[in-house]
Amino acid sequence: MITAKPAGSTLTFTVDRKGTTIQERITTKTVSGRPVVGVVVAEKFTFPFTVKISVGDIGGPSAGMMFALGIIDKLTPDNLTGGKFIAGTGEITDTGNVEPIGGIQQKMVGARDAGATVFLTPASNCADAKAAVPAGLKIVKVSTLSQAMTYLQEIKAGKSVPSC
Repeated sequence: MITAKPAGSTLTFTVDRKGTTIQERITTKTVSGRPVVGVVVAEKFTFPFTVKISVGDIGGPSAGMMFALGIIDKLTPDNLTGGKFIAGTGEITDTGNVEPIGGIQQKMVGARDAGATVFLTPASNCADAKAAVPAGLKIVKVSTLSQAMTYLQEIKAGKSVPSC
């Protein structure tokens, strides 16, 4: 049915969603010279509050873990850092995993130059991170957002935490 009509044609599909049947009109696109239709699956979250973050020139997913920690810090009565200058990086997944990023060595230098003494590092970036730790910066290896929060509490309490 899809290839029987030229690309750009609108077709009607019958969709069953949990026992309810609906009609959806979908316009075909051209891929490799053939008309096709497709599905894009995306996560969608609905929160009971509005979050607005003004980040200036920061782009990309590398600040995900630090944004998440910043939001948690604002929404909870406890101060996550205990007044320490803590920096970090890492892409965060919707399940709370901390993923590796690029340019870890440059980010550590920038953090130390800005005054950070602790740097939260994605566990998958440890090999690159430990190869060039700036003097005066302790790197802390994290795999999940929950782990990062735990380690921040331990740092605040003066306990040791895993490094790379």
